[in-house]
Amino acid sequence: MRRYPRHDYSEMSEALQQFFVTTIQATCDDSKYPFRVKDLLNEEKRDLILREQAMQQGLQLGGRGSAAVGTLFAKRYSVFVMSVISAFSLYDTILSVADDDVRFELNGAGGMRYETLLERSSLEGEDPVQRRSESGLLKKRMLLHLEPVLRAVAVATGASDKVMWSLVAHNVHQLYARMINDQRIWKTDQRLKQIKEDQSIWLDEQTESAFTFALELHHFDHPKWHGPPLLIRRYCCLAYQVGDGGHTHGYCNSCPKLDSESRLRKLLQQ
Repeated sequence: MRRYPRHDYSEMSEALQQFFVTTIQATCDDSKYPFRVKDLLNEEKRDLILREQAMQQGLQLGGRGSAAVGTLFAKRYSVFVMSVISAFSLYDTILSVADDDVRFELNGAGGMRYETLLERSSLEGEDPVQRRSESGLLKKRMLLHLEPVLRAVAVATGASDKVMWSLVAHNVHQLYARMINDQRIWKTDQRLKQIKEDQSIWLDEQTESAFTFALELHHFDHPKWHGPPLLIRRYCCLAYQVGDGGHTHGYCNSCPKLDSESRLRKLLQQ
């Protein structure tokens, strides 16, 4: 694999694994993960995967919490989407989003770990117009990648594909908000400029897909909160249905079901 002019490949690899549980493989043959994304488009294989995922979460596919299996799948899968965006915006690298290349495994708690291939690196220093074109093309490919997957999972679980999509889009918005807000992430003015340009492309309303990453979201605003920016989701992900008794998941920090004071208490306790 090629090394970056300014970014060591190992730096990107470590960051993607740490924050997005995504590993880059040299070839598909190196993978030990059992599932390919294309398996989710096969009804029999999809149901096996989702049934196991539901069991790990204490839910039932087609039964109690079936819709939560779908919404939580979307929320978990958005982690892979964020890894692709981060590789491009922070490391000038394009990861493959082909259904045959993207693989995953369940982690035993209902979450997922991901693998994909390195498609192209060393975009740094390219003509700005060309880089913008690459960003727009990657976005279109991601939309085409996501649309059949989310629809298939929605059909299998009874979850709303509109809600599922909003959960993915929210995390894309949240990712860019965090990257722009934290100088430790962007480090240089040039990198910040590139991140903002990518953000304008990915969050633009114009799209040929039925879905879009463009959403109108509210920022959490409280006089006692001085932490990183937090965007409120438009819909609950239903994670509170996971577990029972004293082991329930509860509402997420970004859940719209929380009032301002409850949200602040949760944030300050972490």
